[in-house]
Amino acid sequence: MARHGTPTPGQAILEGIEWLKMDKAEFGRRLGVSPEVLEALIAGTQPITTELATALESVTGSPAAYWKMLERKSRRADAPAQPTEKA
Repeated sequence: MARHGTPTPGQAILEGIEWLKMDKAEFGRRLGVSPEVLEALIAGTQPITTELATALESVTGSPAAYWKMLERKSRRADAPAQPTEKA
């Protein structure tokens, strides 16, 4: 789910697939991942590593730093809230 207007990595991947007018199979082939890994990236269960961010940059033209930022924001938003100390 998008948070504060920032897409999740999976949403951004789906947007990239649509923008590039290719199917998931072709996108995954160009990315160098199996269909299962691509689906896990879209679902948010597979983290975007530095290598995947570089591959995404190569396929989509969006900088690797963008993909890593989406990953960080997504993981931070999904992290359980930390209890606050009472004074």
